[in-house]
Amino acid sequence: MKFRFSDLLIFALLFIFVAAFPVDLFRIEATYKLLIQISLRLLILFYYIYICFVNRVNIFKFQNLKRALLFIPFLLACFSNLIAFGLDGAQTTGTTMTSGYLSLFIILHFLGAVVEEFLFRLFIQSALVRVGSIKRILYGATIFALFHLLNMVNISTVDGLVTVLIQVAYSFGLGILLGFIYEYTYSLPICIFVHFAFNLFNTVLYQYMGCVTSNFAFYLTAVVIALVLAIYTFLIYWFVLRRNDRYFKE
Repeated sequence: MKFRFSDLLIFALLFIFVAAFPVDLFRIEATYKLLIQISLRLLILFYYIYICFVNRVNIFKFQNLKRALLFIPFLLACFSNLIAFGLDGAQTTGTTMTSGYLSLFIILHFLGAVVEEFLFRLFIQSALVRVGSIKRILYGATIFALFHLLNMVNISTVDGLVTVLIQVAYSFGLGILLGFIYEYTYSLPICIFVHFAFNLFNTVLYQYMGCVTSNFAFYLTAVVIALVLAIYTFLIYWFVLRRNDRYFKE
């Protein structure tokens, strides 16, 4: 699938509007803020689906589902925060979320994963047809990470800035994993599943449980998991994918 640059620009600008929408400026309850964010993501998702329908893009296809099982170890990254918390031996501060708020929080992160995979994998990565697959993955991950700088809109402290920069670094690593999966399977649902699992366990449940983790445990866990998955990714590429020109042409 190939879109014009103007099409990709419109897709990206709509995403920026939704992601950077200053919902915190509204003096309303947190639940209503979540509902606004969910509504905006639903609107852009419907537009993306409409674009796929018009262009006859099959967004539900599962190619090489058996080989996609090779990527199960990638799910380890989805538990990095909880693993760091377990190794740190810290205590939870207790949840402040009601069941209703938690449900909306999960829906928001699910829609976020869906919308982001449409834009960054289905639209942007697929459009990078003039470069090799490895470069597509790296370029896509870089764009994916830089877009997370939009979260700076709702911060006002140095700690908040550091948190966003850490999120950008995390997003780059996640972008490489998701880009690698998509480049190999070309299956959007698989990428959505992994992305949502990452959000669910590393953000939603972590915050819901009130986990507190030291910086040392956080960084050590992230680095170890990143190294393990990097080695595993290299092994998959070298022994399974390198000889398959259909997937990896440089």
